Amino acid sequence: MEITFGHSTFLPIFSLLLCLCSGCHGCMDEERDALLQIKDSINSPEGTAFSSWYGEDCCQWEGVQCNASTTRVSSIFFNFRRDASLLENWYPNATLFAQFKDLEILHLRGNQIAGFTSPEELHSLKRLQQLNLQNNSIENASHLCWGKGALPSLYYLDLSDNNLQGFIPECLCDSLLLKQLILFDNHLHGKISPCLSNMTALQYLDLSNNQFSDSLSTFPFHNLPSIDTLILSKNKFRGKFSFSIFANLSKLSHLEISYNPYLELETESRTCFPSIKLIELSLAGCNLRKLPRFLSSQNNLKTLDLSDNLLEGNIPSWLMHNATLQLWVRGNNLSGPFPKTFGNISSRLTSLDISNNSFYGPLLEDIHLIFPELLYLSASDNGFNGGIPPSFGRLKRLQSLDLSGNKLHGEIQYLLTSNMSRLQYLYLYDNNLRGDALPRNLSFSKLEVIDLGNNDFTGNLLDSLSWSSLQSPALPQLRVLSLHGNHLEGKIPHWLCQMRHLEILDLSGNKLSGHIPDCFDNITSWSDFSHGHYLYFSFIDLSSNRLTGSIPVQITQLKALIGLNLSHNKLFGELSPELTKLTGLEALDVSHNKLFGELCPEFTKLTFLAIFNVSFNNLSGTIPVGNQFNTFDASSYIGNPGLCGNPLSRNCGVVVEKPPKSNGNVLLSNMATTNHLPFPCILFLPVINLVYLGGLISTSF
Repeated sequence: MEITFGHSTFLPIFSLLLCLCSGCHGCMDEERDALLQIKDSINSPEGTAFSSWYGEDCCQWEGVQCNASTTRVSSIFFNFRRDASLLENWYPNATLFAQFKDLEILHLRGNQIAGFTSPEELHSLKRLQQLNLQNNSIENASHLCWGKGALPSLYYLDLSDNNLQGFIPECLCDSLLLKQLILFDNHLHGKISPCLSNMTALQYLDLSNNQFSDSLSTFPFHNLPSIDTLILSKNKFRGKFSFSIFANLSKLSHLEISYNPYLELETESRTCFPSIKLIELSLAGCNLRKLPRFLSSQNNLKTLDLSDNLLEGNIPSWLMHNATLQLWVRGNNLSGPFPKTFGNISSRLTSLDISNNSFYGPLLEDIHLIFPELLYLSASDNGFNGGIPPSFGRLKRLQSLDLSGNKLHGEIQYLLTSNMSRLQYLYLYDNNLRGDALPRNLSFSKLEVIDLGNNDFTGNLLDSLSWSSLQSPALPQLRVLSLHGNHLEGKIPHWLCQMRHLEILDLSGNKLSGHIPDCFDNITSWSDFSHGHYLYFSFIDLSSNRLTGSIPVQITQLKALIGLNLSHNKLFGELSPELTKLTGLEALDVSHNKLFGELCPEFTKLTFLAIFNVSFNNLSGTIPVGNQFNTFDASSYIGNPGLCGNPLSRNCGVVVEKPPKSNGNVLLSNMATTNHLPFPCILFLPVINLVYLGGLISTSF
């Protein structure tokens, strides 16, 4: 083996020889001891963090990384390690962290840290580059003052999602070499500290979701020549301001000022700011009545958000060209026909949101030519009418389509049998669409949500989809199927049980008849908590139909269900004590059926119940008492002549003849609100839109 001085091969060999001679164990003794003391501290008084730590080599311990040459600790990632059941805040001793002389990265997110004891000891960390204290409980800014000139290598500091009060602590400005400062989600107020203007190396500054209330024009943004990203959204900044305050920031590419309701942006300035070349701009919720003229000179924009303003008229064609990837104008007073590009030139937009406006007329017949790159399109809550043109089925890259809340009519068979193989989310509810809801040759391998509720669809679900779905499901990834408020008839088909990922099934408000399928326990997401729920809850709503017979005993195996609504049907039989196996149930409504028998005391074991309704059946006996059942009022039980006890006024001293028992069939009843609307529509549809559409937007940047 050749060892040549002056070459990089010498240092590792020398370190190895030194290690063999000194009998090292892979990390320094003093650093191992410090880590063990930190473990004791973070677990005080009875935590269980780092139970996997074993052996002498702390470089192999979870959350610890060492420099391969020196074997000193270089990175610590102790995120969300403190047990949430420990209600006391944690005050780690900075002296322990000061033992890691070569530490470069320190991440302590989500540990209920309220501050450091002896914070000045952190000045020993001369090589520390990243400090992440996000999602803790720091209120007092003095716990962040580690001395002037300390942490000379620090370039990244994240204090977001804490409880910082008052003004930005002046001591933060001592870190003059900081490149990224993140302070969103705190309680900071007043004006932006002028000392931040001395941090000339700053490239990324996020002050969003605080309570700053001064005028933006008073802060010398021109002193931040390196700033690339500036996020000031969701504050209380006041007064007029012009984009001229950013005129000298030639590196600024990402600017967010959204949801500052007291700001007044000067929109009519004819001044051109050639040095500003924005890539992303968000001016949502800023009370804009006109488009800022400044936008006409921004030809590099990839993302433009003008949502939730007071804009009127149509979208100018030049705006469709300036915003090259994502354009969001939802929640304004815009009107006119569906927006087009100038001369119908193909747009590069991948995301277009024009929802909640006053657009009208037919949808674009050639949308696949004008917007061929679309991944996400939302035109919901407008006044569009006519049919859905076949061209929508030619948007081959489309992943999410929302045309809900319009006046569309006609059939959708050609849309659902097109070659949109990437479609994941389809929202067409609240229209006047008719025909078959689910064509026989429908096959979208990636479709996760389909909501066709509140339309005029007819037909028999047994005739829907292809019968080959019994072997190979037509919608293998489907998580949400909502067909509520239509005119569907016939039995509930057994092919639904092939959709193993289904979380929400809403067939309420139709004319379905026959028995409830006895195979729902085949749907893994309803019976297995470990399956992983994308929407965080599972729900079945079959209310307001014409279902008969008993509720299958298999329903009691759906332990992951949060809500079950079978109300307003013709079900009969007894409520089985086996329902108490559904321990996560928060809503159970079996009202307006023909159920009989007693409410067994075991129902009080359903301690998460917030909604319980068995009204208008033939139940009898004493109403259970205890836990959640002490919170339900008389409306949960009325219409059952044989029920007695609180909260009803009927005393249980009088013996009431019980109806004859059934032949052993187990029934579950159904859930509905007094206004005959399936309450899941109120609870979960907005959640679906936010979770799925919001997630898609965020992934399309």
